[in-house]
Amino acid sequence: MSNSHKPSQVNNYKEIYEHVNDDYPLAVYFVKPDEYFLNNVPWHWHEEMEIDVVRDGDAVYTIGDDVIEVSNQNAIIVKSNVAHSIKARNTDCSIISIIFSPTILFSGLDSQMSAAYLNPFMNSGEKYQLIDPSDRIGKALFSYIEDIIDYNLNKEFGYELQTKSALYQLWLILIKDLPRTARITKSEPVEEKFSADEERIKDAILFIQENYPDSISLDDIAASIHISKSECCRLFKRTIKLSPFEYLMRYRILQACDIMIKSQRNDESISYLAGSVGFNSASYFNKLFKEYVGCTPTEFRNKSKTERRDKLSPFGMSFSHI
Repeated sequence: MSNSHKPSQVNNYKEIYEHVNDDYPLAVYFVKPDEYFLNNVPWHWHEEMEIDVVRDGDAVYTIGDDVIEVSNQNAIIVKSNVAHSIKARNTDCSIISIIFSPTILFSGLDSQMSAAYLNPFMNSGEKYQLIDPSDRIGKALFSYIEDIIDYNLNKEFGYELQTKSALYQLWLILIKDLPRTARITKSEPVEEKFSADEERIKDAILFIQENYPDSISLDDIAASIHISKSECCRLFKRTIKLSPFEYLMRYRILQACDIMIKSQRNDESISYLAGSVGFNSASYFNKLFKEYVGCTPTEFRNKSKTERRDKLSPFGMSFSHI
């Protein structure tokens, strides 16, 4: 498969994808969660919608407080701007991901077409929708999803038009499957309906990502989002199942991996590397690095000198943040 799951630009926690062109904002990516840092596609969001088909094994999606198991040969639709993470249930898990902007179907989010066909789906119910091909609706949706994947992998003449046609048919099924009351009453413009927790955790994570090389305390993280330390800890546990300290440590280790992979010389001392990502103690850095990555920083660096690092890199076929 020609595309790796790799954003063209990273805006901290938010992914910005490169598509073929502005007239065709859709691409198909291949994802293997077990090749990511800590075997986990980290928390992220993007403006585009995402349709994921689990090809092999099983995947576990965490979306807010929901933990959703997506079995082999099933699919999930994740709506725009919804933070989520993905973990492989099995080592052979693979996913094909269709990332697309709603503008491929609707020219303007305030248009009559959007009001009639986009907004009711985006404003309805859950932030995601499971697709089980064993039921009637799921089978029909799955058929169009398979067509879209085939068109975009083979890229024969006219594949963009074929893709749009299949995507319109898929979208019509989604809208028809909504309760009639939702189709009639929920045509107001699409709004970013983030909860207070979602807003706060995103701000807290951005604060950590911008300040991780410095000495950051729980007080600093809590103050950055104007809540108490105890509530800050509860917020992280509720939303991403980690404490603020655990997230900070993992992010620092991730950055250390990236530095070693991208460095031209790659001969800085481990003490210097540890300090550059916010660790005061090289021994603690070594201990935590081995715990998270499975080898010492020196072993990781030696491998990165002699091997292509796409598989080992947290940035190779993955989102470039944790």
